[in-house]
Amino acid sequence: MVRSHLRFALLLTSLVSARGQVQILHGPTEFLGRDASVKQLTASARGSLERGDLEGARSILERVLSREERNKQARLALTDVLRRMKRWRDAADQAQILVQQYPSDTEPVYLLALIAMQRGDPHTARELTGDCVARGDNRPEVYKVLALSDYLLHDKANFESKIESILRKNPRDAEAQYLLARYLFEEKRYGEALNRFHTVVAIQPDHYKAYYYSGLIYNANGDRENAQTAWMTSIGIVERKQAVYGWPFADLGRALSDAGETDQAIEWTSRGVRNDPACPKTYYEHARAIFQRRPEPEVKRALLEAIRLDPGYADAYYMLGRYYKKVGEDQAGDQILDRFRDLKAHPVPSPYGLPRQ
Repeated sequence: MVRSHLRFALLLTSLVSARGQVQILHGPTEFLGRDASVKQLTASARGSLERGDLEGARSILERVLSREERNKQARLALTDVLRRMKRWRDAADQAQILVQQYPSDTEPVYLLALIAMQRGDPHTARELTGDCVARGDNRPEVYKVLALSDYLLHDKANFESKIESILRKNPRDAEAQYLLARYLFEEKRYGEALNRFHTVVAIQPDHYKAYYYSGLIYNANGDRENAQTAWMTSIGIVERKQAVYGWPFADLGRALSDAGETDQAIEWTSRGVRNDPACPKTYYEHARAIFQRRPEPEVKRALLEAIRLDPGYADAYYMLGRYYKKVGEDQAGDQILDRFRDLKAHPVPSPYGLPRQ
């Protein structure tokens, strides 16, 4: 199993704390004119968020704040929306306004730490969460970001001690259990990691990522049956929750392809591409399964998409070179294989922080 650089997917569904929780009222979401009240606007913003319409929610929340500049809940919600839209600078600007309006409140500082982490700046994230702790903010979510910052800055001892401290206080914190399991997985402590992933799903049975990683460990240990069961469980949850997560589809497809069950492999990888069209591995495994049958044009299309999404995907270049050779396009094949050899000599980390195969 290839060790990748750990890029935990922060589980940020609870962005704001109980004392600063965004309260957007339920209500009708029909078109609102200029005379709509703040209560109507916040209800409409809630409706937009429930539909996944981040742009609509952003526009409505900005209308609320144009009327009530110090509406803390609306600004917290707007900061969250902008963060989810990956508009980091705008999200940080809103959090800075909160810092100025509520200087004694650590919640905006915590939000800035989250934004820094998502922008790939663990130094700033650690500094900001350290400030929260120094000011008496001992919430578990603060310690999680602080711990993750430690890990990304290669301070593994502090990371593990902080997560263990959180779990001593609350062993049923599924997020903390998952972060520790991912850490153990990346450290190749697979037995301990598997136990932690089992703990995660015992606490939170619909944690599809924990099932996915359990499947990776089972597969590495040669336990094909349990690996496939774990991946299919993960997929079942993903599809039921309408989540976007293509990795279990890709790995299940690869396992089936390796077992000679090509048609089933293609079926699962096709579902993975539909579920998560931004995941390069689903395209690669889809192409690989088809190529085992014959060099169809779909192989080329899928590999080109995998490379577009992940330009450092050496194995995708290799297979594409083989495809060109197989269909008689030798010059194109030679060029692609030269690129493959260059990437092998000078690897480019995956932007997704997970093993490419």
